[in-house]
Amino acid sequence: MKLIKIIIDDKIISDTHPVYVVAEAGALHFGSLKNAKRLVDIAVNAGADAVKFQIFKAENFISKTASPAWFERMKSKELSYDKFEVIKDYCDKRGITFLASAHDEESFDFLDNRLKPAAFKIGSGELQNYGYIEKIASRGKPVILSTGMFNLGQITDSIKVILKTGNRNLILLHCVTLYPTPANRVNLYAIPVLRNLGFLTGYSDHTIGFHIPLAAVAIGACMIEKHIAIDKYIPGSQDCLVSCDDKELIEMVRQIREVKGALGRHQKKPSREELGSKEWAQKSIVAKRIIKAGEEITESMICFKRPGAGLSPDRIKEVIGKTAGRTIGQDEIIGLKDLK
Repeated sequence: MKLIKIIIDDKIISDTHPVYVVAEAGALHFGSLKNAKRLVDIAVNAGADAVKFQIFKAENFISKTASPAWFERMKSKELSYDKFEVIKDYCDKRGITFLASAHDEESFDFLDNRLKPAAFKIGSGELQNYGYIEKIASRGKPVILSTGMFNLGQITDSIKVILKTGNRNLILLHCVTLYPTPANRVNLYAIPVLRNLGFLTGYSDHTIGFHIPLAAVAIGACMIEKHIAIDKYIPGSQDCLVSCDDKELIEMVRQIREVKGALGRHQKKPSREELGSKEWAQKSIVAKRIIKAGEEITESMICFKRPGAGLSPDRIKEVIGKTAGRTIGQDEIIGLKDLK
């Protein structure tokens, strides 16, 4: 498959580069600028590549008439645009990439014109909102598209909308929109299926813990998005339960780096360091009994023992039928120099 790479700020994202880790702060600041900065700090301290927020105006996002309780809940998590400018500046000072999903067009215009992020994230709920997707993709910046709730054909339709803008800087995220997602509903094999569409593919996680994101890395995810929280046990918050706290995020990022490093290359070949283990791990051809000088060596006279400092067992034909050039003691390694 053709190697694809996308650059967000100064980080290269590809199948061969380190996994790009997005700490999803979402709206878990609960409308507090102080909490938002703490979430940025959690992401920075863990070594995440980016921290992502959700920008919205509740009146543009939720129908108050259709769902007044949901409207009030989201309104309480709303941050003003000027506070997001402070957050973006804080991210710049702390050296972490600021990303955001805008949940309404007014918020996207603010995000695009004022905050000027290096990439745009489109949440799963917008997948069939073609006009909105086209507007975002037409900016030419990398687009990160979550794919929860939709099948491959519907995802392909959204991809076509993006491609019509001339923008091919697309990263697909496999996602399951369940909070929390049971392990038997994650379907990580969807990651290579999406990758076969010809775009970089990652995973946006809604499971409890972080073992599933590690498995996603092992199966080929180039980006991991995981919710983060200051307090994971706030009643009524579906995001908190599936989040990492400060200590867990540090450990998740560390283990992601280890798992990616462990994948290696698509070949079976021992490393230079591993070859050095042959001396103790492999067996050598050894005299089973005393072999007198001038004796013809037969199979019954030899056995195989560690260390592997002599002839390996696969070279037995070079020994059988040869004459001992010297008396070889019992349990001695036999070398070609001992034969004639």
